[in-house]
Amino acid sequence: MYRNIYLIRHSEQLKLKGKKHINEESNISNEKIILSIDGERKAEDVSKLDCMRNIDLIWCSNYVRAIATSKYIAYENNININIDERLNERKLR
Repeated sequence: MYRNIYLIRHSEQLKLKGKKHINEESNISNEKIILSIDGERKAEDVSKLDCMRNIDLIWCSNYVRAIATSKYIAYENNININIDERLNERKLR
């Protein structure tokens, strides 16, 4: 049996003061950045695509914006989101 695997990046995040925070000091707050209104809308639109039907499993990082993107696909397929911190962004050194 063949399985399709989709790698989906989170939708558009809310930018704080027009900037994305990517340094190590901001990584903790970076994990909590939410989606913008447009990002929420786009995530919902993607969940309604034909290729997003009959999804069996969703794995997601624990980033708020990743979960917010995944929730629409999970809802449309009546499944739970599996969260794995190993999928988080790499910490900068």
